[in-house]
Amino acid sequence: MNKLMKTGLLAVLSVVLVVPSLTTPASAKSKVKVLSSKNVASKTYHGSTGNIYSSAKLTHRKYKMSKYRYTTWTATKKAVIKNHGKKGTLAYIKAGKKSGWIYKKYLRSGKAPFNKQKRLKETYTAYLNALMPVNSGDKSIPTERSYGDMATSIMYTWAEYSGDFGNVNVVKKDKDALLDIYGVFKNRFSGAQRSSLDAMAKKLDQQEPYTDNVDAVSSSMKTFSQALSTAVEDLS
Repeated sequence: MNKLMKTGLLAVLSVVLVVPSLTTPASAKSKVKVLSSKNVASKTYHGSTGNIYSSAKLTHRKYKMSKYRYTTWTATKKAVIKNHGKKGTLAYIKAGKKSGWIYKKYLRSGKAPFNKQKRLKETYTAYLNALMPVNSGDKSIPTERSYGDMATSIMYTWAEYSGDFGNVNVVKKDKDALLDIYGVFKNRFSGAQRSSLDAMAKKLDQQEPYTDNVDAVSSSMKTFSQALSTAVEDLS
């Protein structure tokens, strides 16, 4: 009886050991084969799904495109591969120091969209830094991270400017701060709006405060801040 049991166990073990060797040819056939590869004219793409691999043989995944949905990539090569018996087209893409191969079906033509939340956060931080030197007693600090709140802050801080007119240095610092705040936003404007704001900023910049003209400088700050506040309110 014991001999029969031992014989049965040996038979089972022999089958288990043989099975992996039977699957080897199948796994070998599943390897990716590169059928062709060539350079192509540079073109910009973006994407939100798919994996980016280190080589056209897809042996090592480097990045997940879902983490780079706001990144613009440039494609310079393409490859045709056969994976599990199916043909597919890959694109070689690069963005800064990152590069790799991805299935072309996961790419969309053109530049990536802006990361609006990241841009708002960076703009809000830059705005607070520019607002910090203001000496006006009516300085309004935004309580929420929004363009509307920043627009309101600009309006209440400068539209009814009530700085220390007896101190020319204070007025100059407040004027310079307003110009710095315009610098935070100006690249977001274009066309006639940008031209108009640039002209007002230039006029204000050329007004050097001194005892006899602080009223004129104050008036320019009010006019400019009203226009800038309206423009910032419309940003998204």
